[in-house]
Amino acid sequence: MSDPFVPRPQAAFRVGVTGARALPADAAALDGIRAGVAGVLGAVRDLVLDCAASPGAVEVYRPGKALLRLLSPLAEGADRLVAHAALALGYQLEVPMPFPQGAYEDDFPESRDEFRALLAQAGPDKLEIDGRHGEEIGNRSYEAVGRLVARNCDLLIAIWDGGPGKGRGGTADIVRFAARANQPIWWLRADGAGGPCWIDSLQQLRRPPACTPEAAQARLAAYVKNLILPPAGPTGPVTPPLRQFLAEAPLPKRAIWRTYGGVIRLVAGARRPPPSQPMPFTPGGEVWPYWERFYQPPDRLSVDYGTRYRSSYVLVFGLAALALWASVLGSGFSAWALAASGAELVMLVLIAILVLRNVEGRWHEKLITYRLLGELFRKQQALALLGWTVPAAEATHISGDVDELGVLPPDITVRDVWVGWYFNAVVRAAPLPRGALGGAALAEAWQAIGGSLVAGQVEYHDQRRRESRAAAERFGRLGRLFFWGTFAMVALKLPLIGIHLLRPKALGGATGSAVDLVRLFQGLLPGLSAGFVGIRGYAELELVADQSGQMQRTMSNAGAMLRNLDLTAPLASQELGAVTLSLADAMLRDIKGWAQLFRIKVVEPGG
Repeated sequence: MSDPFVPRPQAAFRVGVTGARALPADAAALDGIRAGVAGVLGAVRDLVLDCAASPGAVEVYRPGKALLRLLSPLAEGADRLVAHAALALGYQLEVPMPFPQGAYEDDFPESRDEFRALLAQAGPDKLEIDGRHGEEIGNRSYEAVGRLVARNCDLLIAIWDGGPGKGRGGTADIVRFAARANQPIWWLRADGAGGPCWIDSLQQLRRPPACTPEAAQARLAAYVKNLILPPAGPTGPVTPPLRQFLAEAPLPKRAIWRTYGGVIRLVAGARRPPPSQPMPFTPGGEVWPYWERFYQPPDRLSVDYGTRYRSSYVLVFGLAALALWASVLGSGFSAWALAASGAELVMLVLIAILVLRNVEGRWHEKLITYRLLGELFRKQQALALLGWTVPAAEATHISGDVDELGVLPPDITVRDVWVGWYFNAVVRAAPLPRGALGGAALAEAWQAIGGSLVAGQVEYHDQRRRESRAAAERFGRLGRLFFWGTFAMVALKLPLIGIHLLRPKALGGATGSAVDLVRLFQGLLPGLSAGFVGIRGYAELELVADQSGQMQRTMSNAGAMLRNLDLTAPLASQELGAVTLSLADAMLRDIKGWAQLFRIKVVEPGG
């Protein structure tokens, strides 16, 4: 059996750690911390495995055991304590480091053997950030690795005294970074006292709630279930749009669905665009192909459904114009009138068929939904090369409003809520970059980001802006031309009717024939005028042109920033990540605005 067109992610959950290097010397306090860590890791494991085995989860995840991952830089103290506990419970260890391994080991020469023993259990899952030692750059390097852990985990275990940090990149700094992003934090006090505390916002960090095991466990259970279980439908464990997406296959190519592109290019005077070319450069490693595999299906489907949706409304306007013309020709009781009336009926039946197919196939909805998902994947593909991510909250909120746990209010139904859920499920199982994030690897990432997010998009938006602007102007001119043609026909018909009534024999039957000819054009021209104006308005060509112009400027500015980066500088990967995230954010806001604009453009019989 061949693999499905739409891939399924592996069920996964990621835990990160930040915390004090100096743990209490008191054995009872240290045992309390160990028990707290083992308790939360065991609870996460049991919840994830239980949820992943439920009927709904089995339907959407690929077969196999759920993946449990721990991200730990393996510094002395909290990092290693949590790593030991996680390995004992079957977690996969992944180790990001602030410097190359040799330089990093210089920070703990007396415990180098323990570090290497733990690192060996991570296998190839280790990443060296391009940081360096030094008072300021060293702190920034630790900040970078701490933020990488926070960005790439679903729950951050913080072993922390709750006090202000001792410097940039310390535990307090990373906890605040996570809280600002509404990242759930499992806070265990560094002195081993008190119960665990659940924190998922800056407000809670400033005024922590009552820290009891019962309250924290309840929040953890709700959170894990919401992450792992797919959004349910009204009558089943999986919402129908997600189930339908997973069952999708490429749609067959039909000449009729090239109508929209052909009409726009014809009116705009543009040549057929060349076929899209693959990226001239593909970075090595597992990250890029992983995201490419998930990006291709929604991208292909959005194109397939988009061509059907757009061509259907162009065809509806064209058929409506022909039906109006046939209705004029169908007046009277002649054989010609009978044929014209039959043609009018055929046009109306074809309109009804197009509308019904559009509604039943949800072409319009799928175009928007799959484009949103594809763009999320494309942005994440670039960010993932650097260990950065589209924030989970942004992916969730791009489709609908949810509460602080990501749960839909009971009285609200958002049809696209599965998009953020599916995207985040794919993120949880995605590989992190491996090896050294500097030198040739960083240059490869820079080249791939520039090619995927900047160069191709600048060309695309330039072509779309020019084509949309030209088509809008010419549709407007054609609409006005046929309107004034209609006006001229009415102005010509009035004197002809007058002549025919006042002097019926003066020109024989010529006036009657002339009136019939004028009536023929009078029926055709208004329909054409309305059709051109309707297509122009439905396609929102002026807004599309303005949108592409704005994005073209954004891409050009981002390209300039990328070119000005010094990839040999310490932590250049973080500068590149910040520029890429800013660009991805602008592109996601653009695609979200496009989606909001076109959600109301449903094909209906009335145009």
